[in-house]
Amino acid sequence: MAIRTGEELLQSLRDDRLLFIDGERVGDVTTDPRFAGAARSLAELYDMQHDPALVERMTFRSPTSGDRVGLSFIEPRSVDDLIRRREMGKIWAEATCGMFGRSPDYMNIFVTGMASAADQFGHKDKSFAENIRAYHP
Repeated sequence: MAIRTGEELLQSLRDDRLLFIDGERVGDVTTDPRFAGAARSLAELYDMQHDPALVERMTFRSPTSGDRVGLSFIEPRSVDDLIRRREMGKIWAEATCGMFGRSPDYMNIFVTGMASAADQFGHKDKSFAENIRAYHP
């Protein structure tokens, strides 16, 4: 999936999800005072990927779609790829003073790692490797 803007992220969160806190249903996480600050912080991280000064340090061109995608989706093929991905994470960590432990790259890197090592899973059933490879893009 191509990188999204912060506003696109906020719009995606306005989906009538069922979320409860203190026994109360939260109608909109983007405006609820208990969640709005985190939602805005997350949106700011997404917007950083569109900043002309950061786009090359935060994204790469997808080999399948050609779209810009977050560097957290890169399958490292070299030490330089690993350094680039680490630097991307560091930019986000510094932007939040390290206080956003599950930034958007967290699950992306997990899924990318699974896709990169797909052959190591499901030796008896190759469908897992095929499924994770298909899911990754």
